Amino acid sequence: MKPKSKQLQKAFFWLSLSFILLLVLGTANVYSATFVAAPGVVSPTGYLLKQMVLIVLGLLVGYVAYKRDYKKMSNRIWPMIIITFLLLAAVLGVGVVVKGARRWIGLGGFTFQPSELAKIVGIIFSATVLARALETAQPLYFIRRNIKKEGNRFWRHSPVLVHPVIVLALGMALFVFKQPDAGTALVIFAIPVAMLWISGASFGNLRWLIGIGFAGLGVAIASEGYRMQRLVSWINPWKYQSSLGYQATQSFIAIGSGGILGQGVGNGISKFSYLPEAHTDFAFAVLAQEWGFLGVLLVMALFCLIIVFGFRVAFQCRDRFGMLMALGITMYFGGQGLINIGMNCGIFPVIGVPLPFISYGGTSLILNMFMAALLLNICRRGYREAIQQEQAAQQVLPPSLRQETQSRFIPGK
Repeated sequence: MKPKSKQLQKAFFWLSLSFILLLVLGTANVYSATFVAAPGVVSPTGYLLKQMVLIVLGLLVGYVAYKRDYKKMSNRIWPMIIITFLLLAAVLGVGVVVKGARRWIGLGGFTFQPSELAKIVGIIFSATVLARALETAQPLYFIRRNIKKEGNRFWRHSPVLVHPVIVLALGMALFVFKQPDAGTALVIFAIPVAMLWISGASFGNLRWLIGIGFAGLGVAIASEGYRMQRLVSWINPWKYQSSLGYQATQSFIAIGSGGILGQGVGNGISKFSYLPEAHTDFAFAVLAQEWGFLGVLLVMALFCLIIVFGFRVAFQCRDRFGMLMALGITMYFGGQGLINIGMNCGIFPVIGVPLPFISYGGTSLILNMFMAALLLNICRRGYREAIQQEQAAQQVLPPSLRQETQSRFIPGK
């Protein structure tokens, strides 16, 4: 078995390569999908220039996340929570309305989407609470499950409903759902629940939460006509290809017409007023049409590498806060990637979840780079700790074995 330092060194390489390649592919795809977006209104390079500015800002934010001690973030989580809720509340009051949705706060010529901030705040808060509970051997629930048998059966299995992780995630998700943005609300709520489950909550403890969640989702769909229509069009999009299923069917056409090698970068025809939201929600369809099946395989392979090596970083991390935060970040990238690709392919309904690094979006790109740098920071610090541990282990070996294993355990020797 390879030493832990070697495994983390390999993980750092593949994670860095995957993030860089996704960023390059996304930038090229944004330009290809937008140079014909609005002739006479937006210049052919308008979105590309904005993307480059966003990348520079993302690199600055990412540098801070990479160099700072990530463990200190747990001590500053409450100011982050307060700011996030204030911004989410401000969106509902003075937010910018685009296509019937109020999701952005306008600042001069720029816009900021607080729901993207809520994703990373939810991950950090969940990692903070769960790590402290695990390190102090406290139960993950307000009420222990082994309550006396004569107690009410519902309350013996439902304390997870009032767990602080669930309360915070549900609160932020409800604000985002009101915008309305059901897809982002689902991501904000689902990741902390998954982190709670990984931390030790059994399915028996979560079943009430899952049941209430599905019931609430059903009520939300039935209460708004457009949500029900979107669900119906997802079941049979071709029946409504000229109305409700237009986005989905145009996405299918774009993906299918790409073939094996694609139509060539910039040569895809679907972005010419055929495919709505070609640079945001359906950027993957444009990429599939122009890069073909091989390009799709490349993107999916990069996300798979992030998932595999992100989990490896988490399970090799010595502190529980870093482990849980790495798990949350990995699930974020993997989950959003799966949902968006599935949405473009018709596996999931159209719920407006962007594809990390590939879809255009200012706030999402900057925070994606922040989370990528944070994951690399956890990996880097884990590597340093592993090196120190292995060097300390060398000191207790007999001299004959110390020289024999030195080159195998210490890089560069």
